[in-house]
Amino acid sequence: MKSLILAALVAATAAPAFAAANNFGTQRSVEAASFVEIDTLRSQDGGRVEILDGSSLSDAVSLGGTDVRPGLVSDVRVQLAHKPFRSNVLAVLYDDNGNVTATRQLRVLD
Repeated sequence: MKSLILAALVAATAAPAFAAANNFGTQRSVEAASFVEIDTLRSQDGGRVEILDGSSLSDAVSLGGTDVRPGLVSDVRVQLAHKPFRSNVLAVLYDDNGNVTATRQLRVLD
């Protein structure tokens, strides 16, 4: 009984913190295509998702982007200017001021 109460307490206190965070879901890969489909993301205030060709922000080139609304968003489709050249891309969530609020490295599957 104690473990059930403890689990409920942890879930209740963790949910508000997750709800306010900017983050990507659990997705780890994307298909090599002319678009990237982001399964889920959460944006506190809305903003923009960019797909960058590369493994770090310092050496990456933008392949495409799209605006996102605040809250939990699923199936975000980002049209790309061309297929990625590298085996990894970065999904980057920016707020309305252009600040990076979340990143996710995604492996490109052939």
